[in-house]
Amino acid sequence: MYAQRPLAYAPTPYSYTPNPALSASINLDEEVKLASSSAERDLYESLAEIYSIIVTLDGLEKAYIKDVVTEAEYTETCTRLLKQYKSSLGDDTVANEFVDLETFKRTWGLECPRATERLRIGLPATVEQASHNAPAANTGPAVGSAGGASGSLILTATENFITFLDALKLNMVSKDALHPLLSEVIQSVNKVTDGDFENRGKIIQWLITLNQMRATEELSEDQARELSFDIEQAYQGFKSTADPDEPLHVFDLPQIHTKPSGTELLRALDILAIKPKSFASSGHEAAKAPTVYPTGVPRYLTSIISSPLSWLDTDELREAVWDAAAARLSERSGRTAMPAMSRVFTIPNPMGEELTLTLHEPSLTADNLGMKTWVSSYLLSQRLHALLGSTPQLVPSETTTPTPKTDRTLRTLELGAGTGLVGLSFAAIRGQSASIHLTDLPDIVPNLAHNAALNVELLTNTAATVTTGVLDWSVAPEPLPTQEEQYDLILAADPLYSPKHPKWLVETIGHWLSRGLDARVVTEMPLRDAYLPQVQEFRERMGQLGLEAVYEGEEVGYDDWESADGGAVAVRCWCPQPTKMVIGLLTIAAIPTVTGVALGVSEQRKANERKNDERRMAKFLIDVETNGETQEDSEVCGKRFVLRNNKVYLDDPNPSNRKLPSHTVTSFYIDYPELEETKHLKRGLGLVTTISDNPPMLGWIYVDKETHELKYGNRTASVEHVVGPWDWTEDETTITLEESPDFYAVQEEDGEWAVYFDRDGDELEYVLEEQDKLDNAFAPIALKRQLIEQLLQQAQAQQAKQNDNS
Repeated sequence: MYAQRPLAYAPTPYSYTPNPALSASINLDEEVKLASSSAERDLYESLAEIYSIIVTLDGLEKAYIKDVVTEAEYTETCTRLLKQYKSSLGDDTVANEFVDLETFKRTWGLECPRATERLRIGLPATVEQASHNAPAANTGPAVGSAGGASGSLILTATENFITFLDALKLNMVSKDALHPLLSEVIQSVNKVTDGDFENRGKIIQWLITLNQMRATEELSEDQARELSFDIEQAYQGFKSTADPDEPLHVFDLPQIHTKPSGTELLRALDILAIKPKSFASSGHEAAKAPTVYPTGVPRYLTSIISSPLSWLDTDELREAVWDAAAARLSERSGRTAMPAMSRVFTIPNPMGEELTLTLHEPSLTADNLGMKTWVSSYLLSQRLHALLGSTPQLVPSETTTPTPKTDRTLRTLELGAGTGLVGLSFAAIRGQSASIHLTDLPDIVPNLAHNAALNVELLTNTAATVTTGVLDWSVAPEPLPTQEEQYDLILAADPLYSPKHPKWLVETIGHWLSRGLDARVVTEMPLRDAYLPQVQEFRERMGQLGLEAVYEGEEVGYDDWESADGGAVAVRCWCPQPTKMVIGLLTIAAIPTVTGVALGVSEQRKANERKNDERRMAKFLIDVETNGETQEDSEVCGKRFVLRNNKVYLDDPNPSNRKLPSHTVTSFYIDYPELEETKHLKRGLGLVTTISDNPPMLGWIYVDKETHELKYGNRTASVEHVVGPWDWTEDETTITLEESPDFYAVQEEDGEWAVYFDRDGDELEYVLEEQDKLDNAFAPIALKRQLIEQLLQQAQAQQAKQNDNS
């Protein structure tokens, strides 16, 4: 019998031993009725059950104190008994007869002090005072702090605190609404820590207060206010015990419905700021944990952006909060969507010290990729301190070329300087022993000059001489540089982005590199599959110029782009072997890259390819034309590309005439950024579009490979589908995909017109049949580019004409 599980409470005794003293007044053969009605019988049975629960609970408390039962068994049984006790008193008849616990004990002669205390508190002892046995989910080491608790347990406790406080704000003040929520708070807190913290005892006190109330009884207004204050203080105390390295939950941040101050919101948005991945030497190094769990952050940011923030005092403060929230949302939309930023780089000098450079990078668009710092620049800057320790003897001593002059300043030129990391690092390291001229195209040079100004203190401390200027490789300088204008050293990192670049770059080097024995060219180039032919052509042309590669090798860096799974993207670079003191391509005849003398010449951007690139990067709208005379043709002709619900639709050019809210497509062409596993596809130009104005966001228009619908999304969403090559016909007005202009408008079930691409050349018969849309109305369409710049010029001309007429 002892092997059987004990009952949760003692069985009600139905038998009794007759009292001989009463034998004269009791007929032993007569049935004694304990109740005169079924209702009375039910009442006494319920009271007997309560009696048994109290007795059993007192025994359980003694067993727990003597360690006869485990904590888990005690908690389970005690919780069940407490629930049965509350359930029994849920009946009004029973509750009225019961009166209260002290009255019931006096009536029936009960002496159960331990059960009395447990019923007064309403929680098992293991919950009231946290168990010292770590829960299964918490594999952390320490007891008494939250440092060993798993993030999920801390998250659960945080959610329970916030749920309880929100319930109070919603005026849920009855015992039956608050007691279960507060019980969940203390139980989840105990799973995180059994240590004491500020106002932890208040939670227990309020649980006792609520437990002694009747189910429908409510807190007064003053009690509710005091409860809210105590639990808020307990919540702050609980957070202070958590692991400082443990990220916050988004619910820990100021919530819009609480109308936080502008300072609180800006401080929270500052916590949410993220930066692109660093150019660490190892892509596997441990990344710093996020300050806030990412779950729910986008919704939190959009709630701020969509809120009028009417409680804030000034429009300037509201704009500052909206701008910060929009920036945080953009940062979570991929590297290309990140706003302008300032980044800090540390570079070693020959003395083993680290110098710090600050570089400004504007937000990326199609026409300013040169304003981003690339990993090849970072790798080269890390080796500059050991770059020019010695120069191999390449030219016989009887040569007639000038001999090196050790007492003069080394004149240095950087071609395609971009943000200036390489050139500014070189200047800071070499100080007064060298001067450097940083060059790039006209659109990039202003930011380049800005970065030089940002680091003026460092450059001044090292006595560096830095100038910036424009240099267009496609245009030969006129007149050619003199020997005094040429450079001893030319630097170039990641300079090849076009089939024309090897020729232009080598010709530029030929113009600007001096012919002295100490002249050299140092380059670092990423070995991208798409540009390997250009790298090989560059090597060949450098040889034809009379230059020889002295040391070379490969190294791997990690760019700040992310792979599809959010990991670091490895970049293999052609570079000098790290163990060599001399780096890059060391040439017999020196060829510098860019110099200030080329300022006027650099404005001559006459190359046809460059003009084509500029035209393709020009922003345009996409309108629809039709050739037929059917009703479908007339319905879609003149419509414009718009975006909604991840698909491309046709709608009225005037947003005010649209039935459904949508975003007008504003597009331009740019090379699609392939992943490592898709580089072999060489899909060429992609079609970029704005997908949101506030916050500003970009996406890719692509064709779903299964349904042939035109959709839009980020690289992760688009990379597996048809993303290019996009182009135009010879007249530069009709848009093509995969050299085909065959697009169709198909009317959906809701009456809206979606856009499809006829990739199979069967007028969409197969894909529409697969989607049960063969009976839908459709019409062949031509996609026409409407350059925004031209539209603005036309509008200005029309406005000017109207002004003249008036």
